[in-house]
Amino acid sequence: MQSERMYAALKGLGKEARLVMLPHEAHGYRARKSLLHVLWEQEQWLDKYLLNDSAEPEKVTTEQVAEPTPSQ
Repeated sequence: MQSERMYAALKGLGKEARLVMLPHEAHGYRARKSLLHVLWEQEQWLDKYLLNDSAEPEKVTTEQVAEPTPSQ
């Protein structure tokens, strides 16, 4: 129920979301087919959000910090 509410909340905010509910599975996955599917879903997410070459890298600004002068 919490997963369904989270999914509905994200969709309600216009966010991209995907809810995958596997048949005959509860909180933890036991069937080999289910485990393989979960791994496949994770790989798809990683490929989409971490290996996407078309996305522009986030710009990082750096500041030069002066090093303290040694006290004599």
